[in-house]
Amino acid sequence: MTAPHSEPQRDILVVEQAAMVGSIIVSTARQLNMPNVRLATSIRGAQQLLEQHAFSGLIASLNDEAPALEMIQNLRDGQYRTAANVPLAVTATACGVDLANSLRGFLVRRVLLKPFKVRDVILTIRLLQDGPQEKQAA
Repeated sequence: MTAPHSEPQRDILVVEQAAMVGSIIVSTARQLNMPNVRLATSIRGAQQLLEQHAFSGLIASLNDEAPALEMIQNLRDGQYRTAANVPLAVTATACGVDLANSLRGFLVRRVLLKPFKVRDVILTIRLLQDGPQEKQAA
């Protein structure tokens, strides 16, 4: 487990295996003077970034569902430099009941179904800027 990062950080990490989609998100956010948006095109790359930097938000693609959910579980367990309660959103091609229940347990703020509009991702980045979300009692 890595030590938590105490400095406020405004970077958002986007995990998107489709490099073109990820690049469009990053460049659009930059043009709109939004916080720095970093792109990881693989789960392994995202894990390395999460180990090295403290991000203020995460948008993770569930294209590789099992490894992505494992990464999110590790994040929520506090195994990265990024805070365990960092705001989180996911993108997916579909979201059934089982996946929705898993995501609820991870305190996912938003699920974007593919294909999505870049505008929706930009709105999600703004949502993630609101800060950490505390786990609510069931």
